[in-house]
Amino acid sequence: MTSENPLQKIQALGQSIWLDYLHRDMLRSGELKRLIEQDGVCGVTSNPAIFKEAIAGSNAYDEAITALVKDGKSVDRIYQSLVVEDVRTAADQFLSLYEETQALNGYVSLEVSPYLARDLKGTVEEARLLWRLLDRPNVMIKVPATIEGCRAIRRLTAEGINVNATLLFSVDRYREVAEAYVAGLEDRAAEGKPVAKIASMASFFLSRIDTLLDPRLQEIAGGDGESSKKAQELIGKIAVASAKRAYRVFEEIFRDGRFQRLAALGAAPQRLLWASTGTKNPAYSDVKYVEELIGPDTVNTIPVKTLDAFRDHGHAEGTLTQGMAEAEKALEQLTDLGVDLAEGMDHLEEDGIRKFVQPFDSLFKKLAEERISILEKCREYQQLDLGLDTRFVQKRLNRMEEEGFGRRFWSKDPTLWKRNRQAHEEIRGFMGWLEVIEAMQARLPELEGFAAEIKKAGFRQVLVMGMGGSSMTPLVFQRCFPVGENGLPLAILDTTDPQTILRLEGELPLADTLFIEASKSGTTAEPSAFSSYFWDRLRQIKGEKAGGNFAAITDPGSPLAARARDLKFRKIFLNYPDIGGRYSALSCFGLVPAALMGIDLGPFLNNALMMKQVCGPDIPEHKNPGMLLGASLGEMAVHGRNKVTFLLPEPIQTFGLWIDQLIAESTGKEGTGMLPVTGEPIGNPSVYGDDRVFIHYRLGCERDPQLEKLAEDLKKLDHPVITLQIEGVKDLAGEFFRWEVATAVAAAAFGINPFDQPNVQESKKNTLRILESGALSSPAGDGLKLDGESADTNFVEGMEEFLARRRPRDYLALMAYLPDSEVIESSLRELQALLRDRTHLAATLGFGPRFLHSTGQFHKGGPNTGLFIQMTCSPRRDLPVPGLAYSFGALIRAQAQGDLEALGKAGRRVLRIDLGENPGQKLAELVKLVQDRVVI
Repeated sequence: MTSENPLQKIQALGQSIWLDYLHRDMLRSGELKRLIEQDGVCGVTSNPAIFKEAIAGSNAYDEAITALVKDGKSVDRIYQSLVVEDVRTAADQFLSLYEETQALNGYVSLEVSPYLARDLKGTVEEARLLWRLLDRPNVMIKVPATIEGCRAIRRLTAEGINVNATLLFSVDRYREVAEAYVAGLEDRAAEGKPVAKIASMASFFLSRIDTLLDPRLQEIAGGDGESSKKAQELIGKIAVASAKRAYRVFEEIFRDGRFQRLAALGAAPQRLLWASTGTKNPAYSDVKYVEELIGPDTVNTIPVKTLDAFRDHGHAEGTLTQGMAEAEKALEQLTDLGVDLAEGMDHLEEDGIRKFVQPFDSLFKKLAEERISILEKCREYQQLDLGLDTRFVQKRLNRMEEEGFGRRFWSKDPTLWKRNRQAHEEIRGFMGWLEVIEAMQARLPELEGFAAEIKKAGFRQVLVMGMGGSSMTPLVFQRCFPVGENGLPLAILDTTDPQTILRLEGELPLADTLFIEASKSGTTAEPSAFSSYFWDRLRQIKGEKAGGNFAAITDPGSPLAARARDLKFRKIFLNYPDIGGRYSALSCFGLVPAALMGIDLGPFLNNALMMKQVCGPDIPEHKNPGMLLGASLGEMAVHGRNKVTFLLPEPIQTFGLWIDQLIAESTGKEGTGMLPVTGEPIGNPSVYGDDRVFIHYRLGCERDPQLEKLAEDLKKLDHPVITLQIEGVKDLAGEFFRWEVATAVAAAAFGINPFDQPNVQESKKNTLRILESGALSSPAGDGLKLDGESADTNFVEGMEEFLARRRPRDYLALMAYLPDSEVIESSLRELQALLRDRTHLAATLGFGPRFLHSTGQFHKGGPNTGLFIQMTCSPRRDLPVPGLAYSFGALIRAQAQGDLEALGKAGRRVLRIDLGENPGQKLAELVKLVQDRVVI
């Protein structure tokens, strides 16, 4: 800065020069520091129009925007993050000046949303938020000087927040602003709080006044007489005259005894800041609104172009207090000419708000477009090759967009699914999963702290005891994710088979195992029985301290929560009552076990949040991955392709078990729905019927040659194939959410409630009745035997007779109430493929009682198109359920028998086979018989 610089001379006359501009490039390049050092710039103002130009008009923010989008931020949070960072960085560059001038200069202003100009409560809340986020002493929060804004200014000043009152056009409103500031200081002083170092500005807008009034004056000047001459003399003078009148009010208020009492406490006057000082009329000097208002205790915030012009040819002298009488006379003459200044200023206030809202709207639209573009690039790949079914799907998507489906979905509108009002409350009451990601992010310290506590306490293993939604997600974590560096191995118990329970007991270090009983209702029979069994074992080892090895996950107020408190469980995690079990993957039921495994839940939930963003209400249905997927599956199912067949790479095969429950239990009711087919061995393309749609998953850059070839061959045969690509298992977080959305959307195509399970309870009631009455059917012994309609025929004839009852587009369901072992599952998969290949029907496999809580709903509530083969066995060694009159062996047999009765009551075609005490061997024999002798 040289002595010839007129900008420096202005400073010597008592006026501070601020820059009316802010851009990230100038912060990075050192341009702002140069302006501070060479031109004496001692503050910055910003507004929505400035940030719109900076953010939307350059690529300087692209990297930051991309990172914020990937972090799951919404449009308003993206904007907020960008501007807060810029203002905070600028404030840091001014901090030394702020300290040198003892808080007189060195401020940077950030404006509240212009949408809040008439909203007192909203303005105060946002100002507080911005003040907290900026966390700098040398920032100001700009508040529009509306009537509501004046009230906010008083309140914020009393709270010690620096305020810049903006959009001031009239002297009367300026007086209100100044008095609001003084009153705020008085309120603060009355509470015994310090008033020193609280700064405030009143931004009086200039050029817009002349821009509004000059045309009216020119119109009058075009007439005849004295009025014409007066009008001609006033053109281009009213803005400066108004500013000079405002300065008189400033002197009146801040030299008055009322303020002087505050000044004695260290209070600083609220300085007038000349704004809108860029000349808009080319007939005027380009430095008019700088040169004509130079004076003490004021600030002039200048656009870059005007700053450059004044540096080049501006003249600095004390003009503010010159011609005060002439200024008053000009304003009086304006009134004499019939020009209503007050009315004009009211118009400018409204217009000023609009002129800030417009760029704000434009910037938010631009950010929304960029956000969608970024999300589309970084979202999990989704490609639909639907063949002839494309036309049906497109029609449905068109209807959805016309009806505002996405918006209504996110507002939890129950009429998307049911017109029946009785179902509306239940639907609304079970859509809490839409908000659970953010809720669980807030609980991460709790989950991670508990995991660290368990590790520190010396535990070596975790066992989750649950059924359905409380065990499926932990099962996915256990089988698909590696144990983290600080995690513990996870085991899952969701079968009542005694042999499996015995095997687990032998593998677990009981004294060093954390047992988690997981049940939403807190009354689920199976996890309660598991917990009783292991509680009995731990009591024998640890006595009264057994509770330290137990934790519970349940809903508030459940019987489990009460029992866990009574037994002094180490921890009770209360989940959210507005989330159903199958939609609880991203809640405590999934994430508590994940945390204990050592999975890094921060990035995991961010991945889920990103999927939520691309599935959000502002993403059109045809671009929305969850809605597009759901609409496609639902519409194709309505037209006959209701067997949703998953082609999953080996590392994520278990993800299919979770999908089984979600789709089958959500849609298999009222005689309709979609049947998920997961784990079915790969077959020749010719064995797949025209009732199938295929979901082909790709994992990272690796390609499974068999899956790739099958997918391509299926497309050639006009089968619809939907390809989904994820980068790794961590992306299953997003897949949980994608499929929750897609399943709920698909249910709308059937007009069913995706959040109830009306047919699950029947099998449970049958089981309880059988156990209480002791009416168990006798086991079939150690041989292969058909128990049912074909009991008097040999096995081969019975199987042939049963399968002869099939119809086109039916499906086969293998229901295995057997030990869940690799050997048995391998034989069952072989049988599944064999029956599929011979019949060309979709074939599913479920271990009982696990499937009762998933595909079991579809079996009884879906269409009557299934052929059900139930397989049971007799355990060589049984286990009692402590505190109950029956054993686990009796329980699993009762569950099988109860389900058989429910299927029979529903008119289903069922075949029962008992494999005796050696199910592995007998199952292998069964497979060989079917392969060699059964004619289908």
